[in-house]
Amino acid sequence: MINTFYPPWRGGAETYVKNLAENLVRMGHEVRVVAAHQPLTPGEYFQDGVLVKRLKSVGMFYGVPIIPELLQYLVSIDADLIHVNFPNPFNAIMGAIASRIKKVPAVLTWHNDLPSVTKLAGSIVQIHDGLAAPIYLKYYDSIITTSNIYHKKSKMLRKFQNKTRIIFNGVDCKRFNPDVYAEEIKGDLEIKDSKVILFVAALTKWHRYKGLDILIEAFRLIRDMDIKLLIVGGGDLKSVYEGYTKRLNIADKVIFVGEVPDVLLPKYYAIADMLILPSKDRSEGFGLTILEANASGKPVIGSNIGGIPGILTDNDNGILVPPNNPILLSDAIRRLVKNDELRLRMGERGREIALMHDWSRVALETEKIYFKLD
Repeated sequence: MINTFYPPWRGGAETYVKNLAENLVRMGHEVRVVAAHQPLTPGEYFQDGVLVKRLKSVGMFYGVPIIPELLQYLVSIDADLIHVNFPNPFNAIMGAIASRIKKVPAVLTWHNDLPSVTKLAGSIVQIHDGLAAPIYLKYYDSIITTSNIYHKKSKMLRKFQNKTRIIFNGVDCKRFNPDVYAEEIKGDLEIKDSKVILFVAALTKWHRYKGLDILIEAFRLIRDMDIKLLIVGGGDLKSVYEGYTKRLNIADKVIFVGEVPDVLLPKYYAIADMLILPSKDRSEGFGLTILEANASGKPVIGSNIGGIPGILTDNDNGILVPPNNPILLSDAIRRLVKNDELRLRMGERGREIALMHDWSRVALETEKIYFKLD
């Protein structure tokens, strides 16, 4: 399995690869993950039954690491199948070439389309989508998309519908559950009896599409309520968002937790009353945090964009709102904060949905694709 990074680096694709790999190992498969070395040093690591090869990267381009020895390494190992994770065009191209050289099947999980973060990035996306992707995607034997929305609407996947299959993302329903005890976290943060609104994402320019600025603006509109905004995640834009809360005079109501260890993450869901995922555009391929919150028995307010409506149903396991609309987002937050019964009902329904998407089920569905290509 090839991915951009691997935990302890935090990201949706990293969570996907880690949980899929570990469950495949439990099912009796030998799994080797290849990724860039960050945040550790290059070398081989054995993590929870998975052999992780961290190759040295020599720089970044379009937000992804460049690994000169990737192709050479992929060709050198004895594998029955190569499974690559996108969005990382470099890895996708190398995986396709290696599968042809080795004459082994290749699978690509298409998490989301490439985002146009800057003008330069927009030009790169056009070149990729128009020239590169149509060539290398032909060499993948199967493409997995984690969202029925992307399966239907992605311009790239539309050309390869005959070999694209939908397998939703998963969640560890044992780790994330309504019975996690976390009162000590609430005490440490001095939240007391306030309602807690949770946001979980990396605070980098590549994750601007997560819409934290929209959430902060919406929070300003409901600052009269006894609520706290808890932001879990770190990155180079953390200070920018902190400055934004100060300019809006809501810094006393917003807590920037920073990065937290994976083992503690379920506790932050436990102390929250709801999760907000205010993503701005189709760069949001799924939103794993939705399932993590639902598995924890918490409702979610999310944007009706990208892959979010594929897993979040309005007035069922949460509330859908139009993207980039802080007024309607603030109205939805106010509605859930004021209605304990509604929050409880949506949280219970979310737990039911999460149980249907446990990572063990995702691994079984993925294994079926592997065996069809064998």
